Amino acid sequence: MDLHFSIDIAAAPARVWDCMFDPLAYRDWTRAFAEGSYFEGRWAAGERLRFLDPQGFGMEAVVDDCRLHERLSLRLVGELKDGRPVADSPLRTHPAHETYAFSRQPDGGTRLAVQLQAWNDGFLAFLQDTWPQALQRLKTLAESTH
Repeated sequence: MDLHFSIDIAAAPARVWDCMFDPLAYRDWTRAFAEGSYFEGRWAAGERLRFLDPQGFGMEAVVDDCRLHERLSLRLVGELKDGRPVADSPLRTHPAHETYAFSRQPDGGTRLAVQLQAWNDGFLAFLQDTWPQALQRLKTLAESTH
């Protein structure tokens, strides 16, 4: 199943990108998914990332494409439990995909579009509920001055 979300943010694409992928800001906006969420790895093509909660539950992904301040796509290739790969994760044979596109708007702001592809139906209600919350928090972060 595929899902699409988008939000307009009154900040330049570089600022939105930085807020989305900075380790500290990431912990903030991803609280919608799980309190204490964090990632390990680098947001660069070919790199492997791990997305975890404090109990070690999460996902493993590979960055398929990374165009700075424009687009990033991930292939989710496994689940984690207690920080270890789940051997029988359906993602091993049927990866899910996430794509983030950052489009500069005429007013100088950014439209961030998120596309989730091939997600297991068991996650849909959770994703439909949490992604809008997470994007609203990201918007607040990106539009704030520090």
